[in-house]
Amino acid sequence: MLLPTGSTSSPVSDSELTSTLENGIWVNETLSVNGTTNLAPQNANWVLYDVTDVYTEWPILRSGEYFSHVTPIDENVWNWSITIDVQGLSCTCWLEVSQPDGLSKAIINRVIFIGLGPHNPLLQPLHDDLIVVDEPVLLTTQGILSGDSIGESKIFLSWCHAPNGACDGDLYSAEVNVTWDISQQSNVGTFVIDATELELYDGTWQFSYVLQDMFLRTSPKVDVQVLVDQTDPEARLTSPSQVTEGETIIVDGSDSSDGVWSSKLQTVWYITEPDGSLRVADQSESSGMFLTLKPTVPGNYSIQLDVFDNVGRKSSETSQFVVYNMAPKLELKLDDSDEVSPNSWQIDENDVLDISTIVDETSNDRTNLIYEWYINDRLVSNDSELSTRLGVGVHELRIVVTDDNGESAVHEMDIIVKGEVTEKTGELNLMGIALIVTIIVGVILFTKRIRKNENDNSPMPKWNSSKKNESVAEYSNDEEELQMWNDSD
Repeated sequence: MLLPTGSTSSPVSDSELTSTLENGIWVNETLSVNGTTNLAPQNANWVLYDVTDVYTEWPILRSGEYFSHVTPIDENVWNWSITIDVQGLSCTCWLEVSQPDGLSKAIINRVIFIGLGPHNPLLQPLHDDLIVVDEPVLLTTQGILSGDSIGESKIFLSWCHAPNGACDGDLYSAEVNVTWDISQQSNVGTFVIDATELELYDGTWQFSYVLQDMFLRTSPKVDVQVLVDQTDPEARLTSPSQVTEGETIIVDGSDSSDGVWSSKLQTVWYITEPDGSLRVADQSESSGMFLTLKPTVPGNYSIQLDVFDNVGRKSSETSQFVVYNMAPKLELKLDDSDEVSPNSWQIDENDVLDISTIVDETSNDRTNLIYEWYINDRLVSNDSELSTRLGVGVHELRIVVTDDNGESAVHEMDIIVKGEVTEKTGELNLMGIALIVTIIVGVILFTKRIRKNENDNSPMPKWNSSKKNESVAEYSNDEEELQMWNDSD
């Protein structure tokens, strides 16, 4: 466990917990700590750790839940003190005092040397444990010694290339040029890591440094991971030069590079619309090195990709493409038929002609479509559907659908309206035919009867009688002769 960088408190609070105790104090039997607070003094905790070996789990030597003494000195301000019996202890120790402050804590900490010694020096880093190096970077650390002068102390630096977290190759070391600030016994030292001077190339390096006092005693090491990035990034774009309105387009920036750190590049995408307005791509449109668009407005587009490396250097690339308008595609649906967009359609007189449209168009244009229905070259409707009755005959129907960019779809067809044949007319026709047949038959029968009567009443012999009549006469005479014979009997 590494030493924290210093006192902390709630970032959104005016609370203050302070102490006059200096870092590096050396005590033998009793440790007295004094300070002030504007937090409720009845709530406090303190812990004394053994940090002789900072890289092990710190043993707890002493702890408590209250201040030893509290004295009010102003409204909501108190002096406090803690007295700790350290007789028999020998360590480099870490004292931490804390108070609840809302959902967080106000904390102070101090390094304390306890016992006869000698005690090794200690370093408390005042920088992050991971740094990115392009230009020379200044590191700051606090040296804590048990009574010796910090001015004669040295800092030794070791480093190696560690692409996978462990050293891979040679281990290098050197003494660094450290500057100590000894004002008010702060003992703060600063030194520089210069990638060019240390001959560092792009990649991950593992650094550590130690403090050596005038008696050649060394502190536990402080580890730092250094990311070296001295290569300028380069943005590259690949995109189509033209697409159709409503078509999905993918702009590819994956060829952008930054040496070994190419995978760490950060991206920002910008889109210039056909009307000239500039916007940042939405999260739904951008995914790392890729931009996905579905433009619904035709015109000229411009895409800009900005890539940023670890140290904030930027590279930009721009690409243009043209979006062409998609003309509407029209289909007609008639009545309840499954037939689509016929060239002619037949209905009966007095039937209602119902026609609906199915238009394939982008969502942006679909709400602005203009419909024009013509029957025999006369405009009859501007609705998306047509419902009408037509007279008997052949009618020319034309539908024109126009989008907001002036592109049109047209369909023409003939509407044939048949005259209606009623059941009553059919019945009258049948009755008329039956009547005519009856009259003809009656006339024939009547004529035959008149002729027969004329033949029966005429005194003249019928020389011109047909063979049939002669046969009948002969039959009658024979019958009369037979009757005569029968009478004589």
